[in-house]
Amino acid sequence: MKDAGIEWGALERREHNHAPDWYWAVGIITLSIAATAVLLHNILFAVLIVVSASALFLRTLQKPREVSYSLTSKGFRSGKDFTPWSALESFWIDENEHEQKLLIKPIALISPLFIILLDGVDKENLRTVLSEKLPETELHEPLSKKIMEFLGF
Repeated sequence: MKDAGIEWGALERREHNHAPDWYWAVGIITLSIAATAVLLHNILFAVLIVVSASALFLRTLQKPREVSYSLTSKGFRSGKDFTPWSALESFWIDENEHEQKLLIKPIALISPLFIILLDGVDKENLRTVLSEKLPETELHEPLSKKIMEFLGF
């Protein structure tokens, strides 16, 4: 692998355009859960629900940013973060009918998968370059991430 490797850019996440009804529905559900927690004398849980929903609302209002990715002879770069090949376990290119994603599994147990959108990237060239450094093992997105995407977060 040359030092230049492969470089591409992608959005950090898919952008969801929400109708005002979506915000009303999430707000009503949040307030219902918080009110139930207060009625059950669990104030801390009510505060946690309201703070979490507020954070999720703010996240949906942010536009996803463009992140640059690159594969070099020394490791994988995601934006300003660099991960050496020795800290990575395996990769998988998920090619379903809706979108293509690159999943990279770190060796550390508590580190999440790198999930990268692959719009306009030569997947075969990417697979060839990655195969030189990491084994290709079938990986799947966590169920929690799929649920959050389904709900529009």
